[in-house]
Amino acid sequence: MGGDNPFELEPEAPDAPRPMALPPLDDEPEATGLPESDVETLTVAERTGKARAVGARTELGPPPRWPGEVFTFPLRKPGPSLLVFGVIGWVLLDALGTVEKLQFPAWALKLLLGGYLLRASFHVIGSSAAGRDEAHGWTEASELDSEKLWSYVRTLGLFTALLLPGVLTWVFGSAWLGLLLLIVGSMYAAVVALGAALLDPSLKWPWNALRWMATRPISCLVGSAAWWLFFAAEAMLGSADPDSLSLYVLGSILVRGACMWALLVSARVLGVMGRSWTSA
Repeated sequence: MGGDNPFELEPEAPDAPRPMALPPLDDEPEATGLPESDVETLTVAERTGKARAVGARTELGPPPRWPGEVFTFPLRKPGPSLLVFGVIGWVLLDALGTVEKLQFPAWALKLLLGGYLLRASFHVIGSSAAGRDEAHGWTEASELDSEKLWSYVRTLGLFTALLLPGVLTWVFGSAWLGLLLLIVGSMYAAVVALGAALLDPSLKWPWNALRWMATRPISCLVGSAAWWLFFAAEAMLGSADPDSLSLYVLGSILVRGACMWALLVSARVLGVMGRSWTSA
């Protein structure tokens, strides 16, 4: 048939190449609407409370059921395993000290164990101050470098300077005045321990420490009570005559168990007190 067929379809033009669709980006960061300088810069450890130093810049409230919960704090994981470890270590060294030729090595090992437990309690203080409700931080106590070791030595030196006047006054002067100096020195040492846990050396200065002592005297006293309990336990067990080794070991288990329990309680009290601290 001649002519154009009005019903004949025009040939289709070849499809133009279509741009390839890209998959949606699930990991694309959301706009914060804040200047770059205001974006959160805390580490994951600080945000989750695992860091030794408190990363929060605002005051935290006390934990639920405070202050009664402090007595069950050592039973929260990993508290029980830490209690068992500490008690076993002390009891073994106490038994070792009953052998006359091994008394000095036992005493030296007790200093090492006591130093580790003191550093570990600093980590528990910092963890509680950061908002955590478990006794974490004990594994970090074994991590020592030159800076951490020097900081620990400085803290012990300051402890000695605070407590020695009270001890000397008690022994060579007035017992009542010595007791008063020991109480004040212990409260001051508790604030120093809090500063060491928060990595804030400014808390050791009198104008800062006295403010904490005046506003939270009970927390400062309870926070330092465990240290004196360890001294009392050492004096009692050291002067005991181990006629029966089994009875001596049993007494050591009870006394050291009370010391370890008190250490965790004291660290918890200081840590919760530290929730009122805000970084500069």
